[in-house]
Amino acid sequence: MTLNTLTVEPSTVLKLCTVCVTGNNGGKIALLVIISSLVLLGVANWARKKYFPNKKEISQQK
Repeated sequence: MTLNTLTVEPSTVLKLCTVCVTGNNGGKIALLVIISSLVLLGVANWARKKYFPNKKEISQQK
């Protein structure tokens, strides 16, 4: 049995997707995106509650 070596010609462009290059599957990348977006939304909600005034404080005097 003879094994042939893979030769890459300089004229051909080798294109791989991000999943192929990193070695992760699509599920890991999707989970990372979902978790990071939830963390970002949590931080934005905390900042909104802390730094922006609440508009519900309307006094009704008669």
